[in-house]
Amino acid sequence: MIQNRISRIHYITQNMLHKTHQQLALDACEAGVDLVQLRLKDMERLEMLDIALETQKICDHFDATLIINDHLDIALEIDADGVHLGNGDIDHKTARKELGINKIIGATAYNEIEAKFHQSNGIADYIGLGTFRKTRTKPEIKDFLSLQQIKALIDKQKQTYENPIPFLVIGGIRLEDIKSLLSVGIYGIAIASLINESNNKPLTYKTIQNAFQESGITLNTLKTGN
Repeated sequence: MIQNRISRIHYITQNMLHKTHQQLALDACEAGVDLVQLRLKDMERLEMLDIALETQKICDHFDATLIINDHLDIALEIDADGVHLGNGDIDHKTARKELGINKIIGATAYNEIEAKFHQSNGIADYIGLGTFRKTRTKPEIKDFLSLQQIKALIDKQKQTYENPIPFLVIGGIRLEDIKSLLSVGIYGIAIASLINESNNKPLTYKTIQNAFQESGITLNTLKTGN
C-alpha cells in the first residue's frame, strides 16, 4: 500500500538568502531526512526544471524520496516520486491519471471541510493539515488550528472512515510541539524552517527522530522506487 511509503517527517525546501534549494536539500539529506519536498516559488520553468533535476540527483544519492510541490509538469518530466498539490493547483484526479497509481500525491487541508473533501475523494496519499503556527513559508495564512482542533479532526476522521488518510501537521512546528502533536494521533509532521534555519541540522533532525521514538512511533518507511 502506497501509504506505507509516506515518511512521518516531510522536509520542505524554501526560498532563502545565500542558500539554493539544492544546497538545502543536500544539507537536509546529510542530516538524515528521507523525504524532500521541493517547494519552488517565483521562478521560470526552465530554472525550476534545472533545480529539480539537480535535487533529484541528491535524493537518489541518499536514497531519499523526492516530491515536487505544486508543479505536476515538473514531477512528470523528471519522473519524481510524487507531487504535493495545494487546493488552488491542478485537481488530484488529473494528477493521479497522469502520474499513475505508484506515485505519491499529497493534499493540503486548512479546515474540516477540506480534510473531508480529500478523504472522501480517496485520491491523496496523505493530507498536510494546518496551519499550526505562523510560518515564513506561508505568511498569508491568518487562521491556525489548535492542538484541540487537530485532535477533534483526527478523532472524527477515525470514527468516520475505515482507512483514514494520514495527517501530517504543517506550519511553524517547533521541537517542543512534536510530542504533544503526536499524542493526539497525527501521522507525522512537515517541516521547513526547523531544519533550514538550524545551525546544527544533524542534531536537530536527531532530536526530531527522538521525539517520535520516545512517543512509541517507528520511523521506518519503505522507499518509493520506480
